Amino acid sequence: MWGSQRKQSRFARDLDLGDVHDQLDALRGFMQELSQSVGQDAGRAYGRARDLAAGAAHDAEETMKDNLVASLLLALGLGVAIGYFVSRGRK
Repeated sequence: MWGSQRKQSRFARDLDLGDVHDQLDALRGFMQELSQSVGQDAGRAYGRARDLAAGAAHDAEETMKDNLVASLLLALGLGVAIGYFVSRGRK
């Protein structure tokens, strides 16, 4: 028991609170820079994903307009198939 108290008191003597405070300030600054960097990267990735999704939606819309008859037949066929399975599930 006395040995552990001596270790603690020796540790407390060697401990420089100013140094600990400086290290905590440096760590705080590093964490702030890291969080800003991660936030900026996430914002850029979101922007790229949004642009990609908008481009894909535009391309799909253009394809449907170019193939209007095929799009209507596909929608009609899907509607009939879904209606069939829904009505069959109720029986």
